[in-house]
Amino acid sequence: MSKTSIISLRKIKKIYKLGEREIEVLKDINLEVEKGEFLAIMGVSGSGKSTLLNIIGLMDKPTEGEYFLMGRKIAHLDDDHLSELRNAYVGFVFQQFYLIEYLNALENVVLPLLYSHKSVSHLQKKALNLLEKVGLKERYKSKPSQLSGGEQQRVAIARALINEPEIILADEPTGQLDTETALEIMDIFSKLNAEGKTVVMVTHDPNMAAKAKRITKMKDGRIVD
Repeated sequence: MSKTSIISLRKIKKIYKLGEREIEVLKDINLEVEKGEFLAIMGVSGSGKSTLLNIIGLMDKPTEGEYFLMGRKIAHLDDDHLSELRNAYVGFVFQQFYLIEYLNALENVVLPLLYSHKSVSHLQKKALNLLEKVGLKERYKSKPSQLSGGEQQRVAIARALINEPEIILADEPTGQLDTETALEIMDIFSKLNAEGKTVVMVTHDPNMAAKAKRITKMKDGRIVD
C-alpha cells in the first residue's frame, strides 16, 4: 500500500449465495486510490463496478481479501464502527437522487446531520453554503418535485458534502440526466476534486469517464485495465 493511498484493496472477492448456488461477483480485485485522485470505474451493467463501490464505501463487506481505508484495516470492524467510518470519511451520490419528497432542498441537505450535537441554525447555514457551492442557493426552499433532474442531483451532491468527507463516491451520477446537464454535474465533481476531494465514480459512459484523471475498466468481476 502506498503511503499516500487512502483506498487500498488487495485480492478482494465478493461471493453471493443464491440457494445452493454461489455467484462470484468480484474476483481478485487489487486497487489503489491516492489522496486527491479522480478515478472513474467503467464497465457494462453486471461487471461488478457498483458492488466494488459499495465495498469501498463500507456499504458491503468483501467475502475475501483485505481493505484499508485511510490506512486502517477494516475487515475486523463491526457494523457500528463501519458506520462511524463511513459517516466520517465518505459521501455518496447515486443515480437515484434519494431526496425526501416532503422536505425542501435545504432540509434534504441538513438531513444526515439532523441528530448531531450541532445547532439547527449552524447546520442550516452550512447547508445553504453548500447549496450555493452547487449553484442552487436561490432554490433552497424548493421541494424535489419543483426541481429538475439536474437540480435534484445538485442537492444530492450538497447533501453528500455536509459531513465534510474526504472521499466522494458516485454511482452512475449522471445516468438519469441529459448530456448537457450531465456535463454540468461532472464540472461540479471536477471542482470538488480540484479542491482536494478524492472522487471515485462508477459509470458506463465514456464521455463522463473522460472527465476523470484516471480510468479503470471492469469486466466480469475483474479489473481488466
